[in-house]
Amino acid sequence: MIKIKTPIFSSDPEAFIYLLIIGAGLYLLNKLISSTFGKSKKIPQKQKTIVNFILKIATVLIIVFFIIEGFPTFSKIDPTYTAVLTGAISTAIAFASSGIFANFISGIVLMLVRPFEVGDLIKIEGDKGIVREINLTKMKLETFDNIIIEKSNNQVLSLKIVNYTIKLGKKKSFEDFKRKILAPQDKGFKDIYEDAPDSKKEFENSLKKIYDSFLTKNYPKLYNFTFRMAFPYKGFRIMMNNVAEICDLYNQKNIFRIKPQFDVVSYNLSIIVKFRILTFSPQKIFDFQPKFAKDVYNIIYKITSK
Repeated sequence: MIKIKTPIFSSDPEAFIYLLIIGAGLYLLNKLISSTFGKSKKIPQKQKTIVNFILKIATVLIIVFFIIEGFPTFSKIDPTYTAVLTGAISTAIAFASSGIFANFISGIVLMLVRPFEVGDLIKIEGDKGIVREINLTKMKLETFDNIIIEKSNNQVLSLKIVNYTIKLGKKKSFEDFKRKILAPQDKGFKDIYEDAPDSKKEFENSLKKIYDSFLTKNYPKLYNFTFRMAFPYKGFRIMMNNVAEICDLYNQKNIFRIKPQFDVVSYNLSIIVKFRILTFSPQKIFDFQPKFAKDVYNIIYKITSK
């Protein structure tokens, strides 16, 4: 007589849901421990490799345990075949964990964490563009050069992500909105026009118009896009005056929602200037930011070539 074991979970769907949660938790734990060990300079590379290997083996064994002991369907199988089945599942999971399974778990994590959504303007390790598609194994990013880049979810989770998208529904007041807009996307950015009161007042008035617009119209997101350009010291003041004229021209044509802003962020071999574009449409940045950057570059080329 075959003795039927009592499964951990009451039904297969329940077991499947818990297995996904356990798998995502184990995956994040693996990432955290691997990242911590990877940043340590005191631990030899050999020991890091051993730790990563043990973590993967332990992860596979835990998942196999919950598959065999958790699903009611498996409890009906003759124990004679359990060892063979366990070995087969272990091999399958170990094989899949290096690719498909890892991407599948990463896709679930991305859906839970939601660092970006379809239509968001983001930067992933130097690639800037609009998110066109997200699924359980990969995401598609269309760059400013109209190139579609596919990145696996496992790869995305291991890279630095900068999201230029601000969800306006979470802004409760104008001051809250303004703090979010003026917050830097990266280090080394000062308050815009902190030494120019008139320009600062003009910028704040423009922000107020944007805030009023999103309250009265259906604008769920605002795109706060920043990028940097290097300027030579020679003729820098003349260049900045010409750049200010270009910004005014874009404002008059209402290409973006607000006049492009710029500020000096560092002085090295060249002067680094950071530009900021605010708009309700990511497609506006997608279509016109490259042209705007080219117009600025033409100013630099024209002055330096004299």
